[in-house]
Amino acid sequence: MVRDSLIIEREDQVTHPLLRRVFAYWQAKAAARGGLPSRADIDPVDLADALPGALPALSLIEVTRNVSGGAERLRYRVVGSLHVEIMGHDATGEMIDLGSAEDDAASAAIATGRPVHAQRRFTPANGRNLSFEALVCPLASDGLHVDMLLSVVAPHYQPEDLPATQVNRFARAALGTMRRR
Repeated sequence: MVRDSLIIEREDQVTHPLLRRVFAYWQAKAAARGGLPSRADIDPVDLADALPGALPALSLIEVTRNVSGGAERLRYRVVGSLHVEIMGHDATGEMIDLGSAEDDAASAAIATGRPVHAQRRFTPANGRNLSFEALVCPLASDGLHVDMLLSVVAPHYQPEDLPATQVNRFARAALGTMRRR
């Protein structure tokens, strides 16, 4: 997977409409709390109302810490159907070590406490080169120390670009509702 990540400070740094709306939602929650929003501040019903069609693109990732308090691993808690499609499987409950190739945007969001925008390219089993954008927003129960990540993806491909076995009916429906580039 090819990576290109940017720490986001302003809404105009995010060009994809869905990612921009999620960033604005995150900013509003942060402003209301006076620090990083917590997982409890993120209401799926509120998100569904505020951002129609966004739920399949969203995932929640827990940040686990070592005994000295440093971020150590990520655990996928809730995985949206578009993430399943990109990963090729449902990663709910799976863990990855920080420092692995998959987590540069997550690591940056944890380290800075700022959302990170990423451009990604991947090649599924059919050999096609596909791309998507991602936004990783930090969440913190105490408003300071990141303990969860809200991740949203915006595909730049069509369902027919993926191997048939990789597109479940929920992801296909979600892809049908999203504007493509």
